[in-house]
Amino acid sequence: MNSIKRLFIYVLIVLFLVSIHKDLTVGTPMDSEPEMQNGTKTFKQESLTAVEVKVNEGDTVLTIVEELNDQNDKQLDIPQIQADFEALNPNVQALHVEPGEYYYFPLY
Repeated sequence: MNSIKRLFIYVLIVLFLVSIHKDLTVGTPMDSEPEMQNGTKTFKQESLTAVEVKVNEGDTVLTIVEELNDQNDKQLDIPQIQADFEALNPNVQALHVEPGEYYYFPLY
């Protein structure tokens, strides 16, 4: 029984080291330039596509995402929209966007 515990611990250590190695060696490609379309930048981050949009007075993250994603048959998940917006704009909270500034908004 003691040897099974040791084997299990060794396997966990090896998996942990392989995971660390993979995290450190796989990165963002150097040629990942944003595409320009209609004056807005579009790029993909992992499985997330985004568009750079200038925020106007009275706009919210939700209203802009609803305009960009014409999905009448699907309900958009508000917490997911906020999380995706904050992932695309790391130093900005979804509830505190400034009019006149450009931000990246997720496309679904």
